[in-house]
Amino acid sequence: MNLNQSIEQKLSWWEYQYLLKDVDYTILGAGIVGLSTAIELKLLAPELKVLILDKKTYPVGASTKNAGFACFGSVSEILDDTERFGENVCHKLIAMRWRGLDIMKGRISALDMDYQNRPGVEIFDLEDEHYYHSQIPIINDHVDHVLHEKDCFNLRKGKYGNETVNRLEGCLNPQKMMANLELKARKLGVVFMQGVDVENIDKINCKLSTNLGFIEFNKLIVCTNGFSKSVLGDVDIQPARNQVIVTYPVDGFSLDGCYHMHKGYVYFREVNSRLILGGGRHLAKEEETTDLLDNTEQIISYLKDLAESKILMGQVVKIERMWSGILGVGSDKMPIVKKLNDNIMIAIRMGGMGVAIGSYIGKVAASIFLEDDNSDLHLFVRS
Repeated sequence: MNLNQSIEQKLSWWEYQYLLKDVDYTILGAGIVGLSTAIELKLLAPELKVLILDKKTYPVGASTKNAGFACFGSVSEILDDTERFGENVCHKLIAMRWRGLDIMKGRISALDMDYQNRPGVEIFDLEDEHYYHSQIPIINDHVDHVLHEKDCFNLRKGKYGNETVNRLEGCLNPQKMMANLELKARKLGVVFMQGVDVENIDKINCKLSTNLGFIEFNKLIVCTNGFSKSVLGDVDIQPARNQVIVTYPVDGFSLDGCYHMHKGYVYFREVNSRLILGGGRHLAKEEETTDLLDNTEQIISYLKDLAESKILMGQVVKIERMWSGILGVGSDKMPIVKKLNDNIMIAIRMGGMGVAIGSYIGKVAASIFLEDDNSDLHLFVRS
């Protein structure tokens, strides 16, 4: 492959006119942030030509490989955010999650993405219960301060003993969510090129080196999240693999909520009498800091054992399918949304909260690049 050759030279006149002629904004990544950014650009400035490039013919990030949680947050996760990053960042994260979900639900109907308001339920090891239960009033104060929603978290006696319950959580079908986001983007006139793997960004000459040759760009927005390190280089982001299993249907199995354990590192829910269970990255953080879409014996064995011993209470687990998705994380849980120069900006590091905050981050990215002054959007994001 001659990488000095332009992709344009391989296209027919028809293809060139539709795909690459007079592109105003090029977006890398067709995940939730990339699609949301493209949609917002077209809503703010319909005359713009927006092109999305993606390296695969179907998503390989976390947008369709998660467990379908709305990701509002649990007691231990919000408390961990406060202890690690401070109260101010905690409040920003809560606000971004809520705002992002609100934007998403305004774009896609609940029916079209199977959205359900299900309580977020968290269970703890016995030695940790008293501490986390005692923190509920503090967490409720955080939520009330930001969202003016009182008594978000409460205690209950549930299937797994003493449980904390978050009434603002929800769940959805991530594949339907993404399919409908893509459909909305296409209806607005967003152009897609798939199978284009970007290997390098020439920031000076505004060119992308790809597996098919180079592509020139006018304005570029990088929305590749956990896969961003290879094209951006020195940026505070690392890939983080999360593994997920789904069982065959289990007779009599049902859950009323979206369950969390271990500060959000473990999560499970029921879909059509199946158990969907994911996480376990906290057991092997070094090994799971990778963008390889594999499953490992250590994590899958842990999830299977957890399912049999605690969640399904002694029933034998038969796994129907297992997979993994790649998150983007860093030393800070706040997303990175900023311009690198006049022609390039990045909207990355969703920190495992992409379903909740992705629509909001896309809105912010588009507003910054178009210099659309909206204080509500910029309030919670660091430049």
